[in-house]
Parts: sequence; C-alpha cells; structure tokens
Amino acid sequence: MIGRVLVVAMVGGALQPGSASAQLPDWLGPVGVEVRGGMSVGNHSESAAEMELVYKPSFDFVVRSEVIPTLWAFGGYYRTAFGCEEGFCVGRDITIAGNHGALGVEWVPRSAQLAAGPWLRGGILVGTTRAGTEGDPPDIGIGLDLGVGLDWDFGLWSARPGVSYRYLMANTPSSSAYAIALSGHLGIAIPLGGG
Repeated sequence: MIGRVLVVAMVGGALQPGSASAQLPDWLGPVGVEVRGGMSVGNHSESAAEMELVYKPSFDFVVRSEVIPTLWAFGGYYRTAFGCEEGFCVGRDITIAGNHGALGVEWVPRSAQLAAGPWLRGGILVGTTRAGTEGDPPDIGIGLDLGVGLDWDFGLWSARPGVSYRYLMANTPSSSAYAIALSGHLGIAIPLGGG
C-alpha cells in the first residue's frame, strides 16, 4: 500500500510542468520515469507444480537515465505476482508475490528518425518472494530480470509494451526455493528533463 502511494505521488510530481526538470543537474543526462502494469504467470519450485497459467496483476516503477546514446541505466521497484493451483496449492487460494528493488541497464537502439523501436533490458533484483501468507517469513534474496519490448514515441511520453522473464529467490529460514515468472505488461515512460 505504501509503495503504491509513493508511486502515485512521484508520478504526479513528475507530471507538473517544470517541477522536476528544473531541479535535475545538466551532467545527469536525459532522465525519465516509467510505470508498467500487466499480468504474470509462474512457477514456485516448492509447489510440486509446473508453470501455471493463473494470472495475477504485477507492476513496476523505474527511474531511467541515459548513460550514452541508446544505453540507459535504471533503478526502481518491482512487484511480481502470480497464482498457484496445483501441488501444495490444491484447494488453497495462494499467490506467490515478490517485492524487489531493481538495478540494471537497458538498450534502446532507435534512431531519431523512427517513431518506434525495440528495447532490451537486464537487471538484478534484491528483495523477498513469498508463497501465500502463512509459514516462515521470506529471506531477502537476489533475482534476475530480462525483458524485451517496443518503445513507441508519442512526443511528451512513450508507450512501452513488453514481456519479461524473472528468476526470484524464495528462500525462508526453513527451506530453499525459487520462483520463475513470465510477465506481459504495458509501460508508459515520461521524460523529466536533464541532458
């Protein structure tokens, strides 16, 4: 809940004319925010089930900064969730949910003459992944995020549909586990200024 409030507050501040761009140093390069929402499916290693098509909503919030033309660095928050019906999930309404900080790089090989082009993203995730609400609290673990999609420029903002693969550690004090999630999402990127 707190994470959602922070996302709304930061995006709202970014949309106010001149609010953020006037405060960014020139050496930082172009900076922007991106909010992505979509659905994920996945598998939890301890569930004794294969990949399950039980969709749950997932969302991400990242801040991006151009390092060199076509290469951006990003950092942000990822909320990844999917459902589970087989294995130990039979007869139970279980959601596997990951809450992670993310750091990574993104390649956007688009020329200025084109309105749309691909993007490729890779990053490291640090946070927790929990299966349901019972049992031991989750340990903090490392994860991996790989994504691909399309960057479609609409002037002051761009639409960024894509898909991602996430590998998430899901250990607890009494067990070792991992989760794999596949997500389809739509992102909206808004420039803040800089550069």
